[in-house]
Amino acid sequence: MKPNTQGVVEETPKKYTVANSLTNYYLVIMFSFFPLFLTEQYAHARTDKYWFYVIATAVLVISVGLCMFISQSESKRSGVDAPLFLPLSVTDIFMLCYLGLAVISTLLSEHTEEAFLGTGGRNNGLVLLLMYTLMYFILTRNYVQKNYVFVFYLVVSSAVALLTVLNFFYIDPLGMLEGYDDATIADFGSTLGNKNIIAAFMCLFLPAAVMMFVVIESKVLRIISGISIVFAYTGLLCADSTSDILGLMVILPVMAIFSARSFGHLKRYLLALTILFASGKLLQFFAAAIGDHNKGFEFMQEFLIYHPAMYAPIVICGLGFLLMAFLGRNGEPRYPAKAIQTTLIVLFSLGIITLLGLFINFSFIDTETDIGDFEKLLRFDDYWGTHRGFMWRVSFEEFAKFNPLRMLFGSGPDTAYYVLEPHFEELLDRFGDGSTDCAHNEYINYLLTQGVLGLAAYLGVMISAIARAVKTAKRNPMALVFIAPVICYLAQSAVNLYNPIVTPTMFIFLSLAQALSRSEELGVRN
Repeated sequence: MKPNTQGVVEETPKKYTVANSLTNYYLVIMFSFFPLFLTEQYAHARTDKYWFYVIATAVLVISVGLCMFISQSESKRSGVDAPLFLPLSVTDIFMLCYLGLAVISTLLSEHTEEAFLGTGGRNNGLVLLLMYTLMYFILTRNYVQKNYVFVFYLVVSSAVALLTVLNFFYIDPLGMLEGYDDATIADFGSTLGNKNIIAAFMCLFLPAAVMMFVVIESKVLRIISGISIVFAYTGLLCADSTSDILGLMVILPVMAIFSARSFGHLKRYLLALTILFASGKLLQFFAAAIGDHNKGFEFMQEFLIYHPAMYAPIVICGLGFLLMAFLGRNGEPRYPAKAIQTTLIVLFSLGIITLLGLFINFSFIDTETDIGDFEKLLRFDDYWGTHRGFMWRVSFEEFAKFNPLRMLFGSGPDTAYYVLEPHFEELLDRFGDGSTDCAHNEYINYLLTQGVLGLAAYLGVMISAIARAVKTAKRNPMALVFIAPVICYLAQSAVNLYNPIVTPTMFIFLSLAQALSRSEELGVRN
């Protein structure tokens, strides 16, 4: 019997194996201890979580791998042929290509040791890519849905978000900021570190909480996810990064399109949006209550919190929810799902085209008109996005100098430091930064470090996984809970970068989405 279309979580296979249990225990560890783990405030945050992830995943691979091998041996003795990993999906094949091309890139690199360990950058070397791949195949073959996994994720992530909010208002209950200078205190928070990393974390947490609220039938989990929306949105705003706003602009309409498949899901989504936007006003009241002593919000975050116009979406979404609740009081009415989805897709596409048009106009055509605070978003130059414009420009200049082989395979995983090194003097003179180890854009960074083929493999993994999960969601909407965070992560990655603090969780969500798809395609209960 396959999962029903109501998003019920507690279905299990006829035999819940040791491998299934170990897999879920691993998820609990990664969803709870991993985001909290630090050995010395922020001094070693990245390496702390890197080694935590590598060791935890190695234990998972060895233990579950042994269980799978023993199970296969017993099946063969019983005369049953049960392949460990076959059949392979398109996403599986892209994932193997992703790893294989990274191996080639590492071997061809002039900085082999740094490419292997990622020590020249954000630890995203071959070792980490190997762990992502091994974890992917273990999770996709052994994951079985259990409610307690989601409870741990929502509760611990809410705690991380709450700490982000408190730290933003200089409230430091854990002493995380003690001993640091003003610049570090301004940019760091919670148990994650830099505000861009916090933003990436919230871009996973928020869509997961919202979509869980939309599709889950368990009342307890729906209450927990509804409360989590409050923490996720306020945490996202207090991350105070451009990347979280970009993620929010993409994922809200995408989740609307997902939810529009069902009258009941769309109704819950409107309630989720009401909670979300009301949380922004709750943050405003909290700020006023403690005297607005905070690190200072960027333009868009300040607008979303303080502007009176933000009462409008609360009222509109709230009234929309009440109207749908009234119409559905005697059962679900006739609902033109396809027409509503199509309308939302058209509106979203028009919105993207409009924003791109404004961006192109104010960046390359009308470069003189004063557009106020929107200049930070709509006028591209070397200073755009905390000088991301400069980093992107010089990255493409350096890529153009690569020989054909290097264009295909890059300089080696996470070795952008050595590619961008010729521009460090200019970077220091113009922006005050002595060096950088990334292009501040995940896709450009993959292009530089793993070449055209490496970037293509990565995009292949993501695009095929999203397409497969959306198809699976027609039968099991829980797939949307897992793939929505991946989409949001990919959106914010346009101005952010992979790291061993948040990216492992993104690959976990991607793997869980593929586990559901695999179960559906094989006709196995999950």
